[in-house]
Amino acid sequence: MNAPSLDLSADTLSRRLGPFLSRALQRPLRLDGWRRFPAGFSWITLGLRATPDGGGEALDLILRIGDPRGLLAPYRAEPEFRALQALQGLAALPVPRVFAFSDDPSVIGAPFLVTGRVDGDTPMPWKGAAEARGEAHNASLAQDFTDGLATLHRVDWQATPLKRLWGDVDAATVAREQTLYWWRHAGFADDASRAPPQMHHAMRWLLRHAPTAPRVVIVHGDYRVGNFLQQDGRITAVLDWELVHPGDPHEDLAWAALRVFSGGTGRVGGIMAREAFTERYARQAGFTPDPLAWRYYEVLGLYKSASMLLSAAQRVESGRAQDVRMASMGFQVASTLLELNRLMAEAANKARGVELAS
Repeated sequence: MNAPSLDLSADTLSRRLGPFLSRALQRPLRLDGWRRFPAGFSWITLGLRATPDGGGEALDLILRIGDPRGLLAPYRAEPEFRALQALQGLAALPVPRVFAFSDDPSVIGAPFLVTGRVDGDTPMPWKGAAEARGEAHNASLAQDFTDGLATLHRVDWQATPLKRLWGDVDAATVAREQTLYWWRHAGFADDASRAPPQMHHAMRWLLRHAPTAPRVVIVHGDYRVGNFLQQDGRITAVLDWELVHPGDPHEDLAWAALRVFSGGTGRVGGIMAREAFTERYARQAGFTPDPLAWRYYEVLGLYKSASMLLSAAQRVESGRAQDVRMASMGFQVASTLLELNRLMAEAANKARGVELAS
């Protein structure tokens, strides 16, 4: 039996998703109130209302669909569902309530995840945004942002269903695995001749210098300002868990603090000085980050960004995607590769300095 094509019309989605969700929630449901949220290059995000037949309180839900033409396709919904399931009820790390998921394309035509809707707006890390919010607002967000990441990295994921999903994870190989994952994502595993020379150099550098993780934690994979909701300066939900995986805590730290997300302020996400971010994280996580590992994961972060940009351009060129925003991402490749080269040079200089000092 062939999987149905992905049809986002309200009638079709209601007809396909309704029986599945009714079984998952163990009560007959009527789906309506469909609306699409325009943000994001990756998963398709839709809002809907699920009302029990015969009366009862309606649920405001979010349906996230792994778009086969999306930036990070192909997708799986189970890792995000299991991660959110494991994180329910953590006061310092609010996440949406999860209801159901499926990686079976025969249901609606693509993998999907159903969560509860959370109120709030999305602050962005772009230039001028932090100043517009004001210092008090930013300070409150910074505290929640840092405490949320520390809380995530303290979770004993091996005592959750993630253990079954991820199995045994070798702390010595997580950095290498991420390096090779993003090499494959850019399409270079099958045809390395298309890779820019900087990507070849960065890939070899990352494999050569890969550190052993001090601990294997749940890594969000895209933890940054722009991927959470807030109200009145307090984070109401951390979103966008599609890149969740087991790994080194330095990976999330370095990604959150990348200069591209500073909005020109030089601060983490435009909201917090890097020193204050590091100190508060260390207190809350019970773990002091290693500057050399952090520097390594900054390089990996830019390499990952370049992989996404190159993949987006290739998807448009091949006709797999028609999103004009993805087409425009090709213009960012050169500047990202230059920044990648700069970070590798800085990392090499720092490493030499440490070697001389020792």
